[in-house]
Amino acid sequence: MKNIILILLAVLLNQAVSAQTIFSATPPNLEDFDRGMTLTLILPSFMTSPHSNMSSLLVQNGYPHIPRGSLNYGIGLAYRIKKFEPGFDFSVGSQTATNVVFRSEILRRPLNANIFLHYHLFRKGYFTFFPIVGLSMSDTNLIASKQSSENDIGSLLQNPGTSVNMQHFSAGLLTGFGVAVSQFWEEAPGTLRMKIAYRVPFGPGYAWESFFADIESNSPVDNFPYFSIQLEIGVMANWKKGDPWMDKY
Repeated sequence: MKNIILILLAVLLNQAVSAQTIFSATPPNLEDFDRGMTLTLILPSFMTSPHSNMSSLLVQNGYPHIPRGSLNYGIGLAYRIKKFEPGFDFSVGSQTATNVVFRSEILRRPLNANIFLHYHLFRKGYFTFFPIVGLSMSDTNLIASKQSSENDIGSLLQNPGTSVNMQHFSAGLLTGFGVAVSQFWEEAPGTLRMKIAYRVPFGPGYAWESFFADIESNSPVDNFPYFSIQLEIGVMANWKKGDPWMDKY
């Protein structure tokens, strides 16, 4: 991962140096390619949401509450047809919180996936602005653990009552906007992007579940609307539809 990041940074630096000026009011006198593919790394995505309904139960039973914010890292891929750019991305995170009084801990591991559509509304120089609409989905694994009095591994495995493993799925409509440093008139430029979005949840929410116990009937319900700021660094490949090697695309 570190080598990939260094390569992408080198590509972006080369693009910035070779360009006349990245703050130019108008792009070079070159025609845009009407097709493109963009591969990006999410470094990172900051997501924040209201307190989970599960948090009150956790605190009542001696666990820390679920933090509102989290940092996630991932990858994205998009295909551009003129100003329209459909694509997808996914990101993962890992976060712990500890209650030192009750010697307890929670581990949250979210997996987020977005299917989106960008529309490059307007451009000034190297900068482009695009609204975002799409489908956002999250699957969260939550492990709540407490200190055990067992000192024998056999006894601990026979009575593994110190940890609870739970899952939660949520989904919603993704809306927002983004800005990017993009060069659609170059065949292989680098790109920097920042996206600001809000997820409007579908319905009242989904109950917490467990693969190891039947808790869904009386577990709390969460829908996790969230606000996010996502930074991306990547590379682009641009071409014209009539190019022989990409004529069908």
